[in-house]
Amino acid sequence: MFGLRRKSTVYTVDRLANLFGWVGYGTSSGRTVNETTALEVAAVFCAARVISEGIAQIPVRVVREAERGGRMTREVARDHWAHQLLARRPNSWQTSFEFREYAIFCAALCDGFLAVKSASRDGRIRELLPVPYDAWSVRQNYDYSLEYVVTYADKTTGVFGQADVMHLRGPTLDGFRGLSAVRLAREAIGLSGALEKQQGRLAGNGGKPSGVLSFAQPLQQETKEKLRETWQRKFGPNGEGGVAILDGDARFSSMTMTSVDAQHIETRKHQIEEIARAFRVYPQMLMQTDKASTFASAEQFFRAHVIHTLGPWIRRFEETCARDVIPRDEGLTVDLDERALLRGDFRDQAEYYSRALGSGGHPAWMTQNDVRAEIGLNPLDDPAADRLPARLGDTPAEG
Repeated sequence: MFGLRRKSTVYTVDRLANLFGWVGYGTSSGRTVNETTALEVAAVFCAARVISEGIAQIPVRVVREAERGGRMTREVARDHWAHQLLARRPNSWQTSFEFREYAIFCAALCDGFLAVKSASRDGRIRELLPVPYDAWSVRQNYDYSLEYVVTYADKTTGVFGQADVMHLRGPTLDGFRGLSAVRLAREAIGLSGALEKQQGRLAGNGGKPSGVLSFAQPLQQETKEKLRETWQRKFGPNGEGGVAILDGDARFSSMTMTSVDAQHIETRKHQIEEIARAFRVYPQMLMQTDKASTFASAEQFFRAHVIHTLGPWIRRFEETCARDVIPRDEGLTVDLDERALLRGDFRDQAEYYSRALGSGGHPAWMTQNDVRAEIGLNPLDDPAADRLPARLGDTPAEG
């Protein structure tokens, strides 16, 4: 369960960024971006939630494949410890939803996700213990094996081998270390944060620009001070406002641009699209609908979201669990059942299941109880409900 402890402290760049707010990835906008500050940008937080919550809400199953009568069959191994671990309780304080949400959240934002396996003597995994995103690092040895260094809460470190951990990563350039989306998209994130801060300062100023009062004739110092205080009290931030009346050939020159001049709204909309592009999320899923691509129907849009945004993460999670969690010699696979996300409306479902039961001259490929199981209903006790009909309405075939 536990790796070799060493009485030393290892700090990665991301760990330092979390400890000291000024450490992170520099940007041209002057803002320092790290995993914590990036989440202060609403579009980044929304993109990470769209991906992680989308994966977490899909039911996870451990499926056993076996050959029966010359054909491959698949059934959910509900009594297997691996199914109970992934689908019910991965550890003592997280639900399956929370565990997968955190795993994908880290993998989508950072270098990846790591969990240490707590195994029993018979090889069963009792718990998957998630490691904070900034408390571990991975390195590759000369024989291509991977080694993981984890920093514990007491500042000591533990070293783990590949057999001791579950490691989920996104796209990579070296094959074992995931690419950080926050680091690669730091310019877009930094500019978005700078625009929000600039807009906030303008709003805090009451939307009133700063500027200079000038006069054709020189003024006494006392007169300047009184005029400045009066102007600030009347027309400055949180002042009474109204219309200023100037005499004595006085002029007011604005020193800052207004929000319209700077085109804040258009620029901020563009930055949402840039962040959506970095995370491969459709702008509509970030609540950005202006000038966004259109689909023939909402059903087609969500199908595209499941295929292009969630699909790669579904496959990554399934294959990571197959490699790191379930036994290799028991014919088991891990399946995230995304069918619930791809269902059409009730009319389309009714047409599909009618054909599955043999209507319209089509050979049936589902029984009544198969259909009832898919839509969440209890099976019927009638033996005919477990037999495959030749046509809907015909007498069910025996066997």
